Amino acid sequence: MMLKCPGCASPLSLGEDLFAEKVVVRCPECLQVFIARSDQLQPEGEALSEATLLISDKPVAKKGDVVWQSHAASLTVIRGPDQGIHLKLKKDEIICGREEADLILSDPAVSRWHFKVVKQKGRTWLEDLGSRNGIFLNKKRIQRAELNHLDEIELGQTLIVYSEYGQKQETKIEDLSLELDKLRDETKAGEKAPAEQLPRGREFLLEVMKHPGRARSYQIKNSPFILGRGEEAELKLDDDEASRKHAMIEIYSKDNVYLTDLASANGTFLNGVRVRSTRLKHNDKIRLGQTILSFVLKDLPDAD
Repeated sequence: MMLKCPGCASPLSLGEDLFAEKVVVRCPECLQVFIARSDQLQPEGEALSEATLLISDKPVAKKGDVVWQSHAASLTVIRGPDQGIHLKLKKDEIICGREEADLILSDPAVSRWHFKVVKQKGRTWLEDLGSRNGIFLNKKRIQRAELNHLDEIELGQTLIVYSEYGQKQETKIEDLSLELDKLRDETKAGEKAPAEQLPRGREFLLEVMKHPGRARSYQIKNSPFILGRGEEAELKLDDDEASRKHAMIEIYSKDNVYLTDLASANGTFLNGVRVRSTRLKHNDKIRLGQTILSFVLKDLPDAD
């Protein structure tokens, strides 16, 4: 079966008999995570690529590469400023809100303590904590209600999916903020600036994906390398959802390349997961606003 991504409108293939009514998938072209419903599917046509199945409403999907699956319950943010956050429910009570919470959301419509998820005698409950704007479960405003697999929780501009089971856990992207701060301090103490230390024998490139299968390539020639909408950016993005100084890339060695979000309004995403500071690898996909960048390493022939 086939469906269209709501983000980039790419036609995506989704195998048959993987879910009953709805499933959470990720578009491999724009990395958007969204809910696909059975009534949205079309007969198989000329699909651009295959959608990544994240969470199915069947306990055991027939496909072997289902991502985000574990026996633990979880909350996954699939819409809003914090899209991409995936939280396992390892405690009997989880608080969600803007401050001092287990799941912290930057949505301005979210209250300091907005709701909690509570496990009691084998059942899971969703409870409003007196929030200013309320909470909606499957489109209905509630004060307290039982949660079931793939229920949809809405608050402000944020949509969260509750999941109870799966098969394979996706690799977590590590936040390397502290490691990167240490590298910066060591660089400042040295004689050379980072821009003068770009390693030889390797090119570092960003391919800006404009259309499916087409890209424009830019070489990273200095470090740090700023990405954003403003004039101060080395790579200027024609994207209203990108901040003026959105993110930066720093190169310390051939294999030590870091991506850092610069407190952008809409966040920086690596392979579909929101990040602060993390290491980049060949063919990683970076999303800033609606712009998708592919990070490419190219080894050069030995000049000697």
